[in-house]
Amino acid sequence: ENNGDYEPVGSVLVNEEAAERAFAGIDNDLRYHFNLPASLKSDDQLMITFDANNLHNDADDPQYGIEVYFNNELVQEEIVIYPEDLDTDFTTLPFTLESVNAEVGPGFDNIITLKGINYNEDGGGNWMGIDYVSLDPMPEPVFPLAIGKDDDGWPVGDGGGANTSFVQETGTNELPGNPASPEVAQQADDDYYFAGVYTKTIIEDEWGEYDPVGIVPKNEEAAERAFAGIDNDLRYHFNLPATLDLTDEITVSFDANNLHEGEDDPRYGIEIYFNDVMVQEEIVIRPDDLGNKFTTEPFTLASVNAELGPGPDNVVNLRGVNYNFEGGGNWMGIDYVQIGPFE
Repeated sequence: ENNGDYEPVGSVLVNEEAAERAFAGIDNDLRYHFNLPASLKSDDQLMITFDANNLHNDADDPQYGIEVYFNNELVQEEIVIYPEDLDTDFTTLPFTLESVNAEVGPGFDNIITLKGINYNEDGGGNWMGIDYVSLDPMPEPVFPLAIGKDDDGWPVGDGGGANTSFVQETGTNELPGNPASPEVAQQADDDYYFAGVYTKTIIEDEWGEYDPVGIVPKNEEAAERAFAGIDNDLRYHFNLPATLDLTDEITVSFDANNLHEGEDDPRYGIEIYFNDVMVQEEIVIRPDDLGNKFTTEPFTLASVNAELGPGPDNVVNLRGVNYNFEGGGNWMGIDYVQIGPFE
């Protein structure tokens, strides 16, 4: 009843192949129908994420509004999208199934509606395209963690984590970074995020405190692939499961898969920090070390000020030491990073 009185369609045996791509003119409703698994509970929390990928850009002041509803309950007040907001993920605050009258199991026609608000008469343009829409549960911390695989390469992946796409580095940036970097060369940053809730900082950067990024509904897809020049920080952000104990011992592992060779003495240094606590003194990587796995000595979570559960922004930081001025070359690529229990 929450979605009005209409005759439901009955059984849909396969996913629909096509969907409208945009709001345009007076056509400002995009509705997505689905069943929810019976395993979900009324107090489970969900989020909706979308991004817009184009606007009517030859307007005087391109803009388009969007609201998000679940079963006709407003879960996202109007966001006005401008050109600089394109390809940016927008995520609703978490809401419970009960709060939106969701029903679980086969038969129930749950509906997400994106409602467009057209500003054409005010010079905003007449259409806006949608790149994707996703419905996700609140992310739960996972452990162990991996960024990339031991494959001595940088294949394009999907889903982040072990399938992260490594892309060409772009330069330095302050914390907290962007948790939704595109899989495009020179558009990722120093900060890679696992799906999680980031509302509390543990470390401060050299500029002082930073504002945590909040909810990250899914693993970031892209990470920088290398140290280069003055760009010598690779930071990996994650929550830790509350089921761990602060006395648990863990390790950090990595391997390097290429170096700026052809120099007098190709080499690059690397140190490892967990929440700004050094857990690996400098290792100098030379060509003979490429493809070899390096692992820190085990350390307890308590010793690195780790915090458990959703909220805390735990950070592992690989810091490069550049020897270009001493004939060592100007870059070194990383194959993978692993954070896991001591075995």
